Amino acid sequence: MSMVALLIPIVVLLILASVAAFAIGANDNTMASLVGAKVLTLRSAVILGGILLIVGAVVFGHGVSTTIGADMVTQPLSVDLVFVISLAIIVWMLFSAYFGTPISATHSIVGSIVGIGLLSELVWGIPLVRWDTISIIVIGWVLSPLFSFAIAYFLQRVVKQSILSRVKGLAEVQRREQIFGWLLLMMVIIICLSRGGNDVAKAIGLLAVLFTGPIESTLLLLLGGVGMGVGLLVLGRRVVKTVGIELTELRPSASFSSATAGAIVLLVGTILGVPLAATHILITSLIGSGMANQISSNKRVLRKLILTSLLTVPVSAILAIFFWGIYEIISVGFFLVF
Repeated sequence: MSMVALLIPIVVLLILASVAAFAIGANDNTMASLVGAKVLTLRSAVILGGILLIVGAVVFGHGVSTTIGADMVTQPLSVDLVFVISLAIIVWMLFSAYFGTPISATHSIVGSIVGIGLLSELVWGIPLVRWDTISIIVIGWVLSPLFSFAIAYFLQRVVKQSILSRVKGLAEVQRREQIFGWLLLMMVIIICLSRGGNDVAKAIGLLAVLFTGPIESTLLLLLGGVGMGVGLLVLGRRVVKTVGIELTELRPSASFSSATAGAIVLLVGTILGVPLAATHILITSLIGSGMANQISSNKRVLRKLILTSLLTVPVSAILAIFFWGIYEIISVGFFLVF
């Protein structure tokens, strides 16, 4: 087999990983609190967020890419399986981002792998998925939004009772909110760096199984980071607008509480190498801080977010199985013709 024939599948997978990273970045709602609290304009927020995603991917992405890659499967994935899984992720995430509905990249990648894993065990009789790793990830999905909600709620109650309740006069209120705006910016920077390190694994983690050297790993992280940054710049503003403006009313003080909660949970998850659903963490923390201020969320938007969240794992699994079927049909047809 010629060198060109060997390189073609690798090049195709690298392109797919870039597109998957683009789709993940397009679903990134990290900068939503800055936009909703009017600390930054939508344009400035997505530019800053894009840069931070790249830096976070390269600096913090190594540990999580191992968990989402090699630790989830019992054996190295073949090129065609990586191709099918990546395609399923891309289609569902781009579809959701186009309609401004953020979904969890973790849910999508795990759902796709579970779909292929079930196909492998039920049809081929080959155990492919490490269900213990899947269990750990699912536990993280359940606990992390609860923690972020609780931290945001109680932190905002503390801020309200110890700081905001003592403020007198409109000028003093504005000054305090401006201070919280700067603090919010610092927290969002931490979140975005952490999310860059956490989310890049969902794009290139499967390829990390194929490219194991330190240099290759760093280049993959850079590729994924750039893809996420571009995705946020090009398509992500729809998601940022949905969460930052349409979901609930935000002030810098409340946004600071939610951002701090999200930063704590995401940073801990990234350090531990556990791929978390950052979208759910940030959204539940926003809801928690809003409830502490007795501000209700937009029920229509919230229902839409919950529905897409519940659909992501099964839809991703079905898409992966569907694309594998299409791939098999095309492969058989190609073999018969040639």
